[in-house]
Amino acid sequence: MNRREFCVSSAGAVFAPLATASQDSQEFDVMQSWMKCAAALDSRLVIWWMDGVRYGVVEQRSQPMYGMKVGIFQRYFPVSDGLWKIAMFELTYYTDLNTGELLENWDNFYTGETNTVRHVRLGPEIRIQNNEGQAADPDDRVMQQMLQDYRTTLGPPTVLGNEFWLPTSVEARLVFPGSKGTELVLNHYTTINGNVSDAMDPALVSAPCSIAFQNILRWEPWMQMGKHPGHMMSRAAGRKLESLEDLPADYRRMAETVHPKLIRDPLKTLEETVARIQGS
Repeated sequence: MNRREFCVSSAGAVFAPLATASQDSQEFDVMQSWMKCAAALDSRLVIWWMDGVRYGVVEQRSQPMYGMKVGIFQRYFPVSDGLWKIAMFELTYYTDLNTGELLENWDNFYTGETNTVRHVRLGPEIRIQNNEGQAADPDDRVMQQMLQDYRTTLGPPTVLGNEFWLPTSVEARLVFPGSKGTELVLNHYTTINGNVSDAMDPALVSAPCSIAFQNILRWEPWMQMGKHPGHMMSRAAGRKLESLEDLPADYRRMAETVHPKLIRDPLKTLEETVARIQGS
């Protein structure tokens, strides 16, 4: 299967997608496998949970800066054959590398200053999933105007026996209106790992998978790096969950501290976004 490109979503060098490892992948249904293992064929809550590290990269040398606790909350709704709309939001928290505790302030070893940490809240918003990858909501005119040079991919898969690895990517520039040319460069790479038998089982509407994530991005504004050379990269790993109770206790504790209203009931948090999808 060839790598395909499609022209939009959230926030270096580029990691190539995994190469096809065996002839088994010729019979592999990419979209069905993604939807069953990374998502679900019904509208249940799907949570991508990951634990990772953010690195600074200066003159090609990386140095761990702080930990990352990632939660992406999603519900999927079919629009047409092979096209789904996603109601989603993300809550990501930065942590102390030694204690694993939520960071409020970070001692910046590049500048010698102490920075006030800003954790990540993205959404709720609508995205599109199809067999080319993931895109922004075409009805979101502001986002469509901001996105430049957008590329997204889904596959090709690697299949070995009953196990598969399926990569997806998003690469783009996000140009903010009225911000004197301020832009965010997106380079996001995610690979799911699951079982072919699960993906091909007609009785299953949702199957388990593990998730690996990498990205490359500029310095966070809250780090106040000025013109300091370099950039950042992240790596994280985790798995798909389907219940708030399945999230690790440390993640839930951080979310309840920083975003108590959003994490209290993720279905309610997504309620208005779901209504927009169902009314479209």
